Amino acid sequence: MMKKVILVLLILGINTINAQEIVNDTIKKTISIDSLKQAIDEHSMKFGDTEERLSTIESELAKLTKIKISGYIQAQYDMYDYQDDKGPVAGSSAQSPVTNSFYIRRARVKFAYETLDGIKFVIQPDFAVDKVSLKDAYVVLNDRWFMQTYSLTVGQFNRLNYDVEFTSNIREFLERARMTTTLYPNERDLGAKLEANFVNKYNFPLKLQLAIFNGNFGEGAIANQVRDVDSNKDVMARATYSFQFANKGLGVDVGAHGYFGSTKVLAQPVTNPVTPPAVFSDENNNPFTPNAGDTLKKDWFGVETQIYYDFLGGTSLKAEYISGTISGTTNAGQTYSAFGANKVRDFKGFYFSFTKNVGKIFQAAVRYDSFDPNSKLSGNDVTRADDLKYHTWTFAWQYFYDENVKIVFGYTMPINEKSDLVGGDYLSSNQDRKDNTFSIRLQARF
Repeated sequence: MMKKVILVLLILGINTINAQEIVNDTIKKTISIDSLKQAIDEHSMKFGDTEERLSTIESELAKLTKIKISGYIQAQYDMYDYQDDKGPVAGSSAQSPVTNSFYIRRARVKFAYETLDGIKFVIQPDFAVDKVSLKDAYVVLNDRWFMQTYSLTVGQFNRLNYDVEFTSNIREFLERARMTTTLYPNERDLGAKLEANFVNKYNFPLKLQLAIFNGNFGEGAIANQVRDVDSNKDVMARATYSFQFANKGLGVDVGAHGYFGSTKVLAQPVTNPVTPPAVFSDENNNPFTPNAGDTLKKDWFGVETQIYYDFLGGTSLKAEYISGTISGTTNAGQTYSAFGANKVRDFKGFYFSFTKNVGKIFQAAVRYDSFDPNSKLSGNDVTRADDLKYHTWTFAWQYFYDENVKIVFGYTMPINEKSDLVGGDYLSSNQDRKDNTFSIRLQARF
């Protein structure tokens, strides 16, 4: 009997132990599954965080792909044919003439951001040894309904002229024509522009531009260029049309532009108890005294053409003619530095150029330009150097090292009008004033 009781107790004990092991195993399995779920959930959260970060990165990359960065550096070496009694560059003199020099002509970086809905932002600084200046800063709003046929540009941008808008990094010549640099100092101005280009939607190669500017950019001190100095605005209008003769390999662009502005005579700064009014000279170099608040005429009209012909690698002919009236003042707050003084002048100027590709890596170009800042007077009737007429021959030879680097050899030969009344280097008995320049430029762009 005792043996039976002991056997029953042993069986119950074994069953109890087995039951406990089953419970423990079940708990372990339950904990393992819960831990696994938790681990999976935690990883899911991490994956979700990764997706969010990737989405953010993708969004930022999408923005970055809309940013276009370009720029170029022009390192240059000049040799000057200097005048004995004058130096060709600042700091030069007859005692220590500068006959040659290395320098940086331009160093620019352009940032452009364009959205899918037709909005474009552009900013372009220019780096010099002693300063950084702002060349371009504008916003372009393209229409969303007519395939960007119409656009509005606001800010600081190029004035409406072919020679001005033809960018420096692809131009055939080292510098723009004398006429262009005189009429459009620094090329830019502050204002707004409406443009209509009918080629995209209507396949009609006509472009119309209308702009309103402060009219004083590039004139006088930098502080005077930040805002308008006289509240008067200048207006420019330009129209261009393109003829295409594909079967003949010929393209002809024609255009015209007008400039309609004024120079407002400001009150003279008081430096003495009684400051005399400024004396100006008119188109015939006769003196006159305007009152403060008077406006002087500043308007002109120009025509242009560019001809491109697929002949032995490519040839182009370009020409432009501008004539009208320009005015300036030496008022401390409103200097027209490129034009020179308190005066009103009728002027006329033109240029024509010939460019020929030579093989695939060379290009030759020649330009003749003429600018007469006082078209009513000539010869010994001219009494001041800034009224003398100039004819300038410019020669260029370009070697394209690759698509981003080129070397340009240039020679500029200005020929000035002579006048005994101006005197000095400009006497009619003298030979042409020595001011020719030979240049070698290395340009790299990206």
